[in-house]
Amino acid sequence: MGFKPNKPRAKSPSRVGQGKHPQKAPKNNYFANLMKTEEGRALRREWSTKPRKNAGRPKGVPDGYRKEQIEPIRAKVKAEAKQVVEIMAKEFNIEDEYAKTALETAVEVMRMVGDNRERVAAARLVLDFTKQKPASKSELAVSKAEDFLAGLLTDEDMDGQEAGRSSQETAH
Repeated sequence: MGFKPNKPRAKSPSRVGQGKHPQKAPKNNYFANLMKTEEGRALRREWSTKPRKNAGRPKGVPDGYRKEQIEPIRAKVKAEAKQVVEIMAKEFNIEDEYAKTALETAVEVMRMVGDNRERVAAARLVLDFTKQKPASKSELAVSKAEDFLAGLLTDEDMDGQEAGRSSQETAH
């Protein structure tokens, strides 16, 4: 157990890295080294501000369309939205220009190809603005119950008064 050989056996040199512990070797990142000098920082700044060759789909263009394809569709939907809002303004007596513009935009978003969440939110906005919300069932049930009880009380008052009158008439 306490035996130590006089001459340790020879080991082959490491094939990865330099020395015994290649994982402890200093990291040699190109961009980190680039940022150490003024010229490197200028080069990085130039790269980051340079416009991209293919920047991707422009903002406002739905997935699956090109800008050239969506522009005529958008113009057609905008014209339809204007007509729909004019009809709604006549039917629901909307005179406020801001309200008309908001409704126009909502109808346009609702009719446009795009994200379903946006379209549903626009449809909800149009419905809230134009249609009256139905009364909730609990309110109807409570009002019906109150009407029923009030009707019973009035019927009972009438019956009680009639009964009282008839007993008074017979008693005399």
